[in-house]
Amino acid sequence: MKNKSLVKVVLGLLAAMMMVSVTVAAPREALVGYAVMRMVDEYWGNQIEGMKQAIKESRQPIKLEIADSNNDGQACLQNALSLIGRGVKVLMVSTPDPKIGGAIMEAAKKKKIPVISSDVYIEGSYFLTHDEVKAGELMGEYAGKYFNAKFKGQKAKVAILTHAAVASQVNQRISGFKAAFTKVVPNAVYLPVMDAEGLREKGANVMADILTAHPDVNIMFGINDDITLGAASAVEARGMSAKVACFGQGGIGEASFQALLDTNSPFKATTAFMPNGHGRAVIQQYIIPLLNGKKVPAKVFSPLKVADGSNAKEFLK
Repeated sequence: MKNKSLVKVVLGLLAAMMMVSVTVAAPREALVGYAVMRMVDEYWGNQIEGMKQAIKESRQPIKLEIADSNNDGQACLQNALSLIGRGVKVLMVSTPDPKIGGAIMEAAKKKKIPVISSDVYIEGSYFLTHDEVKAGELMGEYAGKYFNAKFKGQKAKVAILTHAAVASQVNQRISGFKAAFTKVVPNAVYLPVMDAEGLREKGANVMADILTAHPDVNIMFGINDDITLGAASAVEARGMSAKVACFGQGGIGEASFQALLDTNSPFKATTAFMPNGHGRAVIQQYIIPLLNGKKVPAKVFSPLKVADGSNAKEFLK
């Protein structure tokens, strides 16, 4: 009898231990992959930082894996396919080449993996974005008012630098800028739009060529802050900071806002896309709901705000 009682006690203890082990076991992490356009750019780095902060605050068991495409479309495709092969539960992509989107969506669909595209739309994906036309309009109106206040008596000659590979997206910014600027400065002359490939060094080189060919240019608009920072450096190198005002898009990070705080810089304002908040939005409004089987909207817009020397410090906090 004693032996039977002892066996019952031992079995009871083992059962209790098993129950405890089940209770305290950590939930399995959900793997979320992000094939990001270019990590060296502050915009994407700040977006990812916002994602990490939102994951930490949510206390959800989410593991975020980042694959840097370094502004290369084929590298982005390979990164996305690799993440799909690793079994991610949700895939996020910011691609420098939207033409690769079909191959990504086909592979993801076979695995029933939802895809979120950030900033550059991939057909069939969920889309985290900004109102591109509105972003351009905000800067066009600001630049027009700046021109009328600072360059009285001059004729506006406007240089616009773009990223041709993502024209479907950035052309909306350009059209918004031109419409709003022309409304404030009706007789503005626009030079042909030039491709700076979205890069700071290209922005500097292209702007240097423009200043040589058109020394009377007085307004420059870049479709992102990297281009605009590069163009501003070319203006400074020519000693033309008082003659040319540069305007951007993005509010990519410290480099932009420090330039805006420098009263001697030709970089005067940008439409801040607030990438940290952009990153938080994708976690809160897309990734967590998708992981929990909830319906999400096809498109999520992030807020926009004009940043200039008067409020740039707010963005550096």
